[in-house]
Amino acid sequence: MYKPTFDCKTGLGCSTLILTMNIRVLGCHGGQLPHFSTVSFLINDHLILDGGSITSVLSIEEQQGIGQILITHSHMDHIKDLCFLAENLYLSGSYKTIPLYSAEAILTDLIRHVFNGIIWPKFHQMPKSKPIYAFRSIKKTLKFQGLTIQSIPVNHSHTAMAYLISDRKGAVLFSGDTGPTSDLWKTANRIKKLKAIFLELSFPAALTDLAYQTRHLSVPNLVRELSKIKHKNIPVYLHHLKPIYYDKIRAEVMALGLKQLHILKPKTTLTI
Repeated sequence: MYKPTFDCKTGLGCSTLILTMNIRVLGCHGGQLPHFSTVSFLINDHLILDGGSITSVLSIEEQQGIGQILITHSHMDHIKDLCFLAENLYLSGSYKTIPLYSAEAILTDLIRHVFNGIIWPKFHQMPKSKPIYAFRSIKKTLKFQGLTIQSIPVNHSHTAMAYLISDRKGAVLFSGDTGPTSDLWKTANRIKKLKAIFLELSFPAALTDLAYQTRHLSVPNLVRELSKIKHKNIPVYLHHLKPIYYDKIRAEVMALGLKQLHILKPKTTLTI
């Protein structure tokens, strides 16, 4: 059982959350400054969701224990530590090939623009006997180690996916980066045992136009998206706040007075 540690006087983090899995927040911000780290989650000690903060948090032994990786989209703040993870595993000499799942367009981005032998080595092809990564396009529901994973397209500036991750006790929804969207909430509203939503929030109200242009959420857009969700009492965990606007965004979220909203902090863990 995870009991949020945020100040209940602010209206943030006051409810008790029982999740169906162990979720370690490696990073949860929409940019990088001291004490701010880009988005990455470790689920049940083996599944990485997004690669913004892997090697900067996990020990080499923990990196060697990664079993699978899911990527929501190919923007740098969600993939950068994939490079250093591959290098660490290669140099350690002790690793298993890691299947990396995403949409075909996102994998193509990684191959053409990152692991292309110029920006970074082709770790999906090397070493030939046992490549570090096996890029695998998501064409249907995934199942491994007691988890079922469904991908859902969302509205971002380039191909982007959300993921519904469930086990026999319930489900958790990770939005990835998204602007106003609909398919995500249609899926969420069909899930009876939805335990929590991890939802991006990037900008304060004053930058709503920029949020629309870049297909992110601002605080007013967040409120509109929440109105689409039938599950009114489950926790919504906000991540991807831009560090430069963090205090402003946090103040605006607090002013909403919605007890189900929680602003994530890095290097914390939510467990069953």
